[in-house]
Amino acid sequence: MIIDRPTKLKVNLDALLENYNKSRDLNKQKVIIAVVKADSYGLGARVIADYLYKNGVRHFATATLEEALELKDVIFDSMVLVLGVTNPQNVKYAVENNVSLTCPSKEWLEKCLEEMESIKGKLKIHVKIDTGMGRIGISDKEELLSIDNLLTSEKIDFEGIFSHYSNADGGDNNYDDHQTKKFDDSIKLFKNKPKYIHIGNSASTVKYSDRKDQYNMTRLGISLYGCYPSENIEKLDKIELDPVVSLVSKITHVKKISKGEKVGYGVSYEAKQDEYIATVPIGYADGILRRAQGFKIKVGTEDCEIVGRVCMDQLMVRCSENTKVGDDVLFFGENNGQKISVDDFATYQDTISYEILCCINKRVPRIYYKNKMEL
Repeated sequence: MIIDRPTKLKVNLDALLENYNKSRDLNKQKVIIAVVKADSYGLGARVIADYLYKNGVRHFATATLEEALELKDVIFDSMVLVLGVTNPQNVKYAVENNVSLTCPSKEWLEKCLEEMESIKGKLKIHVKIDTGMGRIGISDKEELLSIDNLLTSEKIDFEGIFSHYSNADGGDNNYDDHQTKKFDDSIKLFKNKPKYIHIGNSASTVKYSDRKDQYNMTRLGISLYGCYPSENIEKLDKIELDPVVSLVSKITHVKKISKGEKVGYGVSYEAKQDEYIATVPIGYADGILRRAQGFKIKVGTEDCEIVGRVCMDQLMVRCSENTKVGDDVLFFGENNGQKISVDDFATYQDTISYEILCCINKRVPRIYYKNKMEL
């Protein structure tokens, strides 16, 4: 396949594995789940899951059953937990492929048991407790007591019970403590305890790494990909994450414009003096949102402001007379000694690194590196 545009998303697999290992070392008493949902936050789940598997990782999580099935041929005997709600009519695919499903309610489990009557094998499930996220899961005590009886079915493998912190990346522990107590109280209602108990995410994996508790598993999401869940977590200074992702391109056109000339749709930029304008072949169809206008990216070693509205396929920057066609461009990450934090790029746009990574469109090639060599 011909790749004509110089725009690329570079993924450092060595850094990815290093972040996993650092998080594992920080939580020696817990099994780490590598969260590869949403195509590994847009970075390419098949490549990443395959690489992690070949380096000993055996626990993964996806958002949907479809995502899990797409990965089973590269991570084989690993535990793969679907974090979202799966249609009970499709549980046979989970059983056939050794995929673990989230049980969000008693009603869901009853429907699954009906389906399992004609299916050989057992359905692996992790019961989801809603401790305050308000998304999916069981919060009613009576429902938890009644579901405990259903878990004794010979068709069910009660593999885990879990919840999810909603404010672990915040500045205090108050709501975390509320959720922790509710989770612990819920666990006590189960006569038989499952193999895995987990509530942790990237933020709490760092924040509560020193806490002794009954949880033996935690889920690693955004930290795996080199981004701190929040500035609060970074300031704890417990772990130094290695940058994994870099969005790069090159200058394709340079021109000089006169004072008063307009640039871009809606004539939103007017030259205050004679200036040089360079064009970069990336736009909102690639995931650079229009609100990135005004952010300063790296062109070579220079900081150059995005001027005019971001177009669908291109954008413009104000540059110096030294800028040439073919000069390297960095939006975030690292490239040729230049650095821009993805968090800084996200903060400027009033969003988070998760959204920035997930928004990078599929037409931007993912280029993978190991030992500084392109694969």
